[in-house]
This record gives sequence, C-alpha cells and structure tokens, in this order.
Amino acid sequence: MKNALKIAGISLASGIAIPAAGLSGLATIGSSLAMALSSENRTTDVFQFFLVAVSILCLAMWYLVQQQKRAKSLVASVNHQECLGLDGTQLLGYPSPVFIVFDQARRKLAQCQSVTGDYQIRDFSWVIGWHCEWREVETMEMGGSARVVNATGMSVPTFQRTRRFKDFALILTVADASQPTLRFPMSQRAVQEWCTRCNLLFNG
Repeated sequence: MKNALKIAGISLASGIAIPAAGLSGLATIGSSLAMALSSENRTTDVFQFFLVAVSILCLAMWYLVQQQKRAKSLVASVNHQECLGLDGTQLLGYPSPVFIVFDQARRKLAQCQSVTGDYQIRDFSWVIGWHCEWREVETMEMGGSARVVNATGMSVPTFQRTRRFKDFALILTVADASQPTLRFPMSQRAVQEWCTRCNLLFNG
C-alpha cells in the first residue's frame, strides 16, 4: 500500500513537472525582461514574482533530472543483470516512474518501475498491437468579423465552431489478460513519434 501511494504521488508529480517547468520558465523570462526594459516594473511585487517563478523552475528541473538519473540507473542495472542492450535514450512513459525500454537487437523489452527498482523482461511478441488515441473537443470561439443586426448599424460579433484535439496517448495492446492495454499519455508530437518508432521496433 505504501509503495502504491508513493508510485501514485511520483506519477502525479511527473505529470506536473514538465508543464510547471515550461510555464515558470516563461514567467521568469517575462518578468526579467519587464524589469530590464522599464524602471517602472522594478517593483517589489514584480521582483517577488520573478523569485517565485525561478524557484518553481529550479525545483521542476531538479525533479526531472533526478527522475532521469533514477531511470537511466535502473536501465543500466537491468542491462548488466540480464545481459541486454536496452536503449536508455528511448523510454516509453518517461518521466513517469513506470516506463518501458527496448532492446531491438534481441527483440526484448523491459517494464520498469524506477521507484521500487522492479522490472519484468518480455519478448516483443508480448506486444500484440499499438495505436494512437485522442479526444476531440468542439468549442465556440469569437470570429474576427461582426455582423449588422438592424438598420441602426448595431453589430454583434460572430461565433464559429472550432474543433481541437487533446489528451493524446499511445495505447499498447499486450498479451496480458489482467491488463490487456497499457496507456501512455503524451503530447501530439510525441505520440506521432512513438507510433513511428513502434512500427520500426516491432516490424523492423
């Protein structure tokens, strides 16, 4: 139970770390430019905002570096113990503590858990298939033009339907009756790259 809670906590932190680093990085740059370009912005409030942004950025980067070190250390240990050549530069699921790493030459993969150091070795045949999935969201957005509604010339903004795609994930279908699908949330670009990489790994 304790390990499960720890894994859940670290998984949550891993999901927050990257967007936190990006947003705090933008906030750091924005506030530093504001203070540099105008003396009116050199106030206590702006400086405090800058310090908070820098602190969050440093904390997020430190966390990601520690996660990367832990993951690479586990992959190196598995390679040493199992005489494999798992590629530690391609971790499916990272920065989550639960990830999959591949040895294309030996057609093996390892399911790794960096929190506990546990792992399982599988043949590539364990993966039955893979695909990308996402969620389509339709919203109403204000258009750039306005339309006249009566003879007085009164106008109102126009609205248009916009479709967006979000919540991208790579889905692996595996030969495991208890958990036949594994879901790895990621960005649109990353999911496209991993779909291509899976084709090369499993069909190459």
